[in-house]
Amino acid sequence: MTSLHNIIVEKLKLTEAHYERLLALSEIKSFSKKDILLQESKVCTFIGFVEEGVLRSYREKEGEEFISDFYVQGSFITSYRSFLNAEPSVGIIQSLTDSKVLLLSRANYDLLLNESTDWYKWGKYIADILFIKKCIKETSLLMDSALERYRLLLKTYPQIEQHVTQYHIASYLGIKPESLSRLKSLNLHQ
Repeated sequence: MTSLHNIIVEKLKLTEAHYERLLALSEIKSFSKKDILLQESKVCTFIGFVEEGVLRSYREKEGEEFISDFYVQGSFITSYRSFLNAEPSVGIIQSLTDSKVLLLSRANYDLLLNESTDWYKWGKYIADILFIKKCIKETSLLMDSALERYRLLLKTYPQIEQHVTQYHIASYLGIKPESLSRLKSLNLHQ
């Protein structure tokens, strides 16, 4: 697990003062299982960092849920397009377990960027992480078999099966829950 302190100080080579400033402008919020962090059609006004728990982003269409991502401890969480453009979110962010998330508001994000150009390193890091994650998922959906997508999920989120339902995993993979059972048995035999 990558801690926020590790990202700020070790990876980005910012100072302890930067880390303390980020904490001072952020809010740690606890969410219970099934709590909604962001409603569909609402503007996302935060970038979060998951301290504890598992969350998901998803969309609903004709009564069916389509999970676009999971967020686990050490992940950044936001509806990034909505956050950047102040436009309504097309998805929902929900806590799947009791969770604790450090939230930085858009106003405080902009404040940091205006305080020092050092903060652009942090903004770029978040943008890069979210972009790479999206590219990997998109490529996998286009190019990989369901079994390969399942294996990638387990590699990316090693403990995910202990925290979310099979229904959620199937939705993330773009398959039906009964297909997931077959994939799991295939995965054990290969």
